[in-house]
Amino acid sequence: MSASREKREELHDAYVAGLEPALERLRARLNAPDEPQLDGSVVSLDAVNEWFLTHINESHETETTDLPSWWDPSKPTAETAEGQNRPFTSAQLALIDEVQAYLGEVLSIAIPGARWVIYKGHKRDFRNGLTMLEVGKGRPLPVRDVVYKEALGVVLSGREVAVDTLSSWVREKVAALA
Repeated sequence: MSASREKREELHDAYVAGLEPALERLRARLNAPDEPQLDGSVVSLDAVNEWFLTHINESHETETTDLPSWWDPSKPTAETAEGQNRPFTSAQLALIDEVQAYLGEVLSIAIPGARWVIYKGHKRDFRNGLTMLEVGKGRPLPVRDVVYKEALGVVLSGREVAVDTLSSWVREKVAALA
C-alpha cells in the first residue's frame, strides 16, 4: 500500500472499529434456530462457511449497503454501471466483511494474545499497510484476504470450496504456534 503512515493508521483504526459492527450484523442475519451458531469456536466455522458459500453466490444486485472500511470507495462495485467488471456487489462485500470479522474473532479466541496490527514487510511487499492479525512470530495472518479469496473462487470461477476451508486454516495456524 502506498498510502502515508497517517492514512494507513486511519484505515487500520477504521478496520478495527468496524469488526464489532460487522459481527453484530452477522449475528442479526443468523438469528433463526436453524442458522449457524456464532459461539466463537473453530468448529462453528464449518456451519458459518457453508452458509457463507451459499449466500455469497446469490444475486445481490437489488440490495445496496454501506461499503466495508477496507474497500476502496473509488473502486466501483458490481451493481454500478462502472463496476460491471467487478466481482462483488456492496451486499456481497458486506457478507465478506461479516464473515472475516467472525474468522478474526475465532482466531483471537483460539490464539490468546492475537492482536490486529498494520503489516510492515519488505518495502515491495503488496501487503504493506494492510491490517492483519498478529498471532506470534512470523507474518501476521491476512484474515480478510482468506475470506475474500474464497468468495472470489465461488463467484468468479464457480469453484467448489470445501466448507471446512476456514476451520482447517485456523487449525493449521494454531498447530504452527504449538
